Amino acid sequence: MARIVARLAVAAGLLLGLMLLLGVFLTHVLVHGWVGRTDDSIERQLLSGRTSFWNTMTNAGTQLAQPINVEVALVLLVIGLAIATRGWIAPAFLALTVGIESGIYFVTSTLDHRPRPSIPRLGVGDPQASFPSGHVAASFCLYGGLAVLAWVMTDRRWLQWALTVCAVVIPPAVGLCRMYRGFHHLSDVIAGALLGLLWLTATTRLFLLPSLQRHRQGNRVADGPSRRTVRASSAA
Repeated sequence: MARIVARLAVAAGLLLGLMLLLGVFLTHVLVHGWVGRTDDSIERQLLSGRTSFWNTMTNAGTQLAQPINVEVALVLLVIGLAIATRGWIAPAFLALTVGIESGIYFVTSTLDHRPRPSIPRLGVGDPQASFPSGHVAASFCLYGGLAVLAWVMTDRRWLQWALTVCAVVIPPAVGLCRMYRGFHHLSDVIAGALLGLLWLTATTRLFLLPSLQRHRQGNRVADGPSRRTVRASSAA
């Protein structure tokens, strides 16, 4: 377990470094080229298409990854997974995936200042915290983490596919909502997706799969002597 924790710590540090470097490169180089022009063009198009209907719809879409909502959902899901699985691996995986991603995002957005888009914002937020999109990163980790757990720990196809659809559809929808509402450029949304996907991959490969393997091996070892005892008693 100590090796797993150490690998996770290294992965988190490397990902944080990658995001910080990406933020510096974006805010000092890319914004002055075609990336910056594309970001501005998309934002102007979204502004020209605003309507009261889409203002309401994008507000609802944003709530799917609003920090307070994600935090409440995470607490409830961790408790529910602990009860449903009668174990610690699934709840710990989801908590690590969402929780540490939030920490990486916070440090990155604090150190890599990027102004929000120049269009009027529909809502309140730090005007210098455009990079990366924390909503998109959190949605990949939360909904993607649930989909991973469904595929790894259950055989219920309907649940696996339902959560997979959520993991595929919700993060891009959240990113579009945040762009429409003037909180992020397209490049911020892509960076948030990169953060979420990379960290979800790391926690799956470095924590969830090895922990489940160790748990199953432990169960086989524990079951071995009892099965031999049953066979010996039957033979006698």
